[in-house]
Amino acid sequence: MSGYLFLTLTVLCFCGLGVLHKVADFQKCRPSAINAYLFFWAGLLITVYALSLDSSLRVPRAATGVAIFCGLSASVAILSFQIGIRFGKISTSWLVINLSTAVPTVLSILLYREHVGLRRGFALIAIVLSLVFLWKDKQLELAGKRKLEGHYDTEE
Repeated sequence: MSGYLFLTLTVLCFCGLGVLHKVADFQKCRPSAINAYLFFWAGLLITVYALSLDSSLRVPRAATGVAIFCGLSASVAILSFQIGIRFGKISTSWLVINLSTAVPTVLSILLYREHVGLRRGFALIAIVLSLVFLWKDKQLELAGKRKLEGHYDTEE
């Protein structure tokens, strides 16, 4: 049961993060400043949490490279997301972020031979359908813009 509680908390926090990113964009905040504060506070809170568990902040040598790469990836991803909001739809941006989980899922299935049950199978199908819908939505949006701009010949 506690797993679902944490999952719900994750969803709520990501929703809040998305709303706050849009508010920051509306207020004309610089994406780099938003992300600097985001990672500062995240780092501070995680450090306090780790220390409150009486654990050290020592990271095994093998995990250091992974941790650095994950931090760099998270930084680039969130900065790209924040900048991308200005040029696109927030709903599309969040959908793409969530769909990016398909890559580690598929790799996990292929590399670690994880079992694909009914639930995971439906999730993978939903991911593919979502990508198709995104592509189709973009096609329709571009066709509508072209039509408004008069790029299509009118049939008589």
